[in-house]
Order: sequence, then C-alpha cells, then structure tokens
Amino acid sequence: MTDLILRNALIWTGDAAAPYADTAIIRDGRFVFVGRTQDANAPSNAEMLDAGGRLVLPGFTDSHTHLLGTGLAMQSVDLKGVPSVAEAVRRVAERVVATPTDGWVRGAGWDQHDWPGGRFPHLRELDAVAPEHPVVLTHTSGHCIWVNSAALRAADITAETASPMGGAIDIGDDGEPTGILRDNASRLVSDVAPKLARNERIAAMELAIAHAHSLGVTGVHAMDVGRGELQALHALNDSGQLRLRVRPFMSSSMLDEWFDRNLATGDGDDMLRIGGVKFFTDGALGSMTAWMIEPCEGSTDTGLALQPAEELERNVRRCLEHGLATAIHAIGDRANREVLDIIARTQDLAPELPRRIEHAQLLAAPDIARFAYNGVTASVQPIHATQDFAKVDRAWGARGIGAYAFASLRSIGVNLAFGSDTPVETMDPIAGVHAAVTRRTAAGEPPDGWYPQQRLTIEEAIAAYTSGAATAVREGDAFGRIARGYHADFVVLSENILTSDPMRIADARVEATVVGGEIVYRRSAA
Repeated sequence: MTDLILRNALIWTGDAAAPYADTAIIRDGRFVFVGRTQDANAPSNAEMLDAGGRLVLPGFTDSHTHLLGTGLAMQSVDLKGVPSVAEAVRRVAERVVATPTDGWVRGAGWDQHDWPGGRFPHLRELDAVAPEHPVVLTHTSGHCIWVNSAALRAADITAETASPMGGAIDIGDDGEPTGILRDNASRLVSDVAPKLARNERIAAMELAIAHAHSLGVTGVHAMDVGRGELQALHALNDSGQLRLRVRPFMSSSMLDEWFDRNLATGDGDDMLRIGGVKFFTDGALGSMTAWMIEPCEGSTDTGLALQPAEELERNVRRCLEHGLATAIHAIGDRANREVLDIIARTQDLAPELPRRIEHAQLLAAPDIARFAYNGVTASVQPIHATQDFAKVDRAWGARGIGAYAFASLRSIGVNLAFGSDTPVETMDPIAGVHAAVTRRTAAGEPPDGWYPQQRLTIEEAIAAYTSGAATAVREGDAFGRIARGYHADFVVLSENILTSDPMRIADARVEATVVGGEIVYRRSAA
C-alpha cells in the first residue's frame, strides 16, 4: 500500500492533550505521524491528499445500523415523509405495474403521524391497487408492517389467527385483520416471503456501503444480523471488497447456531469483527409498542414486552457464558429498567465483555445513574430526538424530560455511542451531530430546542460518533482518534463545524472519506 500524506488540514485529533494538527502521514493503513508540517519527515513517493485547509475528523462510526436493510430500502418503495395514505398508495401502484405477477412489492418509511388524522392505514387501500401482488410496507420505526390481503393469504393469517408473544395482529370493527401487524406478528409474513439470493444480499450491501462512504461513515455496528447477511459480509471481506469496518451484532433468534459455530466477540479482523448478539426487549414509540412503567398519555396501554424478562435474562447469560457481548434494544422506561436489572445481575459473568443498551429512549430519573454505575454504554440515535419530539410530547407527556437524555448521561461519565438506526432515519452523522448540539430540526423547530438542557457540545457529539463508538466495542486503543498507531480512518468536511453557528452544522458536506489510508470517496468524483 502506498504511503499517504494528509496535508494543509485542520485536523481535530480527538485527543484533548493535542487537539489539533495540520499534517498526518499514513503507512500500511495506520497513522505514523500526526503533527505540524515542519516536524514531518514526509516520504517523497507518497500519495498526497491536500485538504485545502478544511476540517478533518476521525471517521464516523454509526453505532446502530441495519446495513442490509439500508441497502434493501434503497431498492424498495420509498415512503419516507409521504404526506398521506393516498401518496403512499400511489407509489405502491407504480411499483406494482413494474413487478412480475409472482413478485412481492416491498416498501418502507411510512409514518401515520405524518398523515391527516394520524390513523393507521388499512389493507383495503392497498388491495385497490394490488389485488394479487403481496405488498409489505414497513413502518418508519421498523416495528410494524402494513400489508394487503394477498400478503395475509400468503401467510395464512385470518381473524382466527392468534397473535404471537410480543406481537399483535390488529383487528377492525368488522372482526377482520386490518393489515397492521406489530412487532413479532410481522414475522408471520416475513417467514413466508421469498428469501433473498446471495448475490442480491451482496448487491444491497454494496449500495449501503457506498452510501455510508458518501456520508463520512468509515465503520458501523450492524444490528440484528442473520445468517445470510453475515455470509454476505464474509464474502465481501474475503474478496477484499469490504471497505467499511463492520461489527456485526447477530440476531438473537439464531442463538443456538451462533453457539454451535463457537462465534465469540472479537472474532475476525480489523474490517469484520464479531460484536455480539442483539436482543429486543420492547417495540417502539412510533408503533405504540414501547414497554412503559405507566400507560401512554390518554391510554391504558403500556406497550409490549417482546419476550418475558426471565427468558431475556436466561439468554443474556448464555451469551456471556459463550463469550458473546449483548446489545439490548430498550425504548420505554419499563424496558430500560428491566434491562438495567438484568445487566446488574449479570455483572460477574464475562466482565471483560462490554455492556450496552440500544436506543435508551426514555429513562426514569432513578435509572440514569445506573448506566454509569454498571458501565453501560448508551448506544443512542440523536436524530430520533428531533424527528420524534412531537410524538414524545403526545405519547409520554411530562415524562419526556427523561427522553434522549444525552447530557444527563454524559455528565456522569456514561459512554455515548451515536448512530442512526438506518434505514429508520438518515445515516448522515452530520445530521446527528446537528440534532445533538441544537435539539432542533434542520428547519429550526422547536425554536428554543427541545429540552435544551440535554444539548451536547460539538466536541462531545463528534466524540460519540468516533471514540465513543470505538469504546463501545472495546477498540478505543486503535480506532476513533487521529493519533500515531491508530487506524487511518478519517473524513474531510467542507465546513468547520467546530466553530460555525450550530444551526449551520447541517450545511457541511463530506469532501473525502478515507478508510485505512485508502480514499474510498471523493465528493468531486461523486
């Protein structure tokens, strides 16, 4: 590999003792020099990357992605931000026309809260444009689906079908399914849908990886990875085509297979290394299935526990005994409390393995300190705070003071690892940094910031996408900073977001992305 010299740069190293440099030299994929130009002993035959005085940051790591799902979403019907049921149906109708008669139509991103009346849609609206093609449309939260009658027929779902544990089949006033399947009930359809071929998975992953590079993302923690996705990742890595650092957290639905294969946290290499196993405790805010201590506002509903807490703890223990770290999804305050209880009771098992909670969206005040006490990483998605604040106000009321409590967690020393939950929200880390620093949307809402006391500094937000992400997988000594000996993953930005007006952070664009000393994206070539 040819040496690379990064010059004429404003390098933010992530090291408080020496926060800035203007030159770096990369050899064999690692930084061998970071400092001032006059102190560099630059090799004469090196490739040159002139940053033009622009800001250079450590490469962003998205600590919560659905990598295969992101690639597939890029190929499916895009329902993100559609303003009405009618527009969603129109887009489905366009895809139906272009789909073979035996094909399924998939889409994602719809949110009933964006529509007049805020009601959940009905299968009859899809039946009008797709009487024969099975249609499966995933909610923006990923925790429910909207399907048509053909999809219900394929899954043999009728009014007599019992809802599975941790799921719900919505039934209308006429006693028939409405086409809304929540959480585990959605598996009744996904289990009978056509399976992706190996080449389809690889193609979708390549789309997602290229998208990540364009956003300055050099690594991801990929969640809920199944056998096919793991095989695709290995195929890309074995062929030398995986230019994104991936830490898979594998699906808990296949525990026995992972145990039989003796997979353990840390297995792999610097590009592809096992992170652990992903578990679900509850549903989501948008699908109204988050597990709550008290009911949602104006309701008697406390959401869904996707499995009994005793079963979750039993499986967490099994993972730790097999050398697999766990990443546990918890949205509601009851879900977070139950997971914190489990983590506290399993502290003596495999203490070298990291502990983390995914989302940690709503925390009761007494539970915040427990993250620090038990050394739990809060793997959180700042973009959710600004996209969902109106839903929080509506569903959780005054309890929203404990939602997305980034500053409260950070102030007591909790490690924050930022991500996006893509394709639920945009993978763009710059949008995430903006949300964490301003607590406002790109349009400036709400004007004073939503619970502004939970804002982070720009440096804290960047650290959560870099060193914090590395710490979450016990790799903080090799990734997440620009320093001698660290892997040379970095991003060049168009704007100095460290000194700009916080509301202008979102205007910054990625000029170049580098992974292991290899330039994998240039804006001018895009």
